[in-house]
Amino acid sequence: MTDIKEVLNFLEANSIKYKFSGCRDFAFQTYCPLNMLKSNSITWVRHAENLDIKALNRVPGLLLLAELGAEVPGAAFPVIYAENAHRTFFRILSRFFEEQDPDRHEPQIASTAVVETKSVGEGIYVGHHTYIGPYAVIGNHVKIFHNVTIQGHVVIGDYTTIESGTSIGVCGFGQYWDEEGNPVTVAHMGGVRIGRHVKIGANNGISRGCLADTIIEDYVQTDNLVHIAHNDVIRKGAILTANAVISGSTTVGENVWLAPGSILNNSIHVGDNAFLGLGAVATKDVPAGKVVIGMPAKVLRDR
Repeated sequence: MTDIKEVLNFLEANSIKYKFSGCRDFAFQTYCPLNMLKSNSITWVRHAENLDIKALNRVPGLLLLAELGAEVPGAAFPVIYAENAHRTFFRILSRFFEEQDPDRHEPQIASTAVVETKSVGEGIYVGHHTYIGPYAVIGNHVKIFHNVTIQGHVVIGDYTTIESGTSIGVCGFGQYWDEEGNPVTVAHMGGVRIGRHVKIGANNGISRGCLADTIIEDYVQTDNLVHIAHNDVIRKGAILTANAVISGSTTVGENVWLAPGSILNNSIHVGDNAFLGLGAVATKDVPAGKVVIGMPAKVLRDR
């Protein structure tokens, strides 16, 4: 059981602004989403004005986390109003339910992994049947899960996570044609540089550069099934969701959001803070700070 006083102490220790309403003599033992309420649990809401208070009042032992400045009138349960309720809720979960996180692992290299590089940082985890080649450089506290392939000149920064089934440093897709007209793959002599605090999803394909490196900067996050081609540059904080395809020599700016199924043509530039909608196909540069949709993608509005 987690005492609510422990949660409030945690918020204060982390300088998170909050207001509390209800009985402080309270404890909970689990967590739940709003659409699957459970007794003795903590949950959260983004928009408190849409709450079904009667339904929540029927759940015994409920604790709600809502946005600071919101109101939950008629609540028969305790409420913590905290700044950025979404962020705060998941920080609480990470603190008080850490042992239930499937991605939590003690540092180790699995017995079936093949790690040929000597450039390995402290506190790393490498899962089963993963291969890391001799030229890779792995930073501190990196987690690389199962069946991952890292080949060629790949640098991975501290606190980065690579999910299962991903291949990094594979040869890119570029050709010249020989005298008989047959396509021949050009030599890819570059590598891949991945920054700090990056999250690479499952079953990603990240190609090494041709003459220079493919670059993924700090705090980038990719979903499952993302393709990043040779020579791409993905700037800090970009979010690439499922089935996003980025063709070669393309730059994705800081804090860009690529929605599921979005496709970027080769050699284009997506400006900082742009947002590509579901299935958008960008055939030319995307201006910074714009929402673009459609095929071909066109500006809808400011983000």
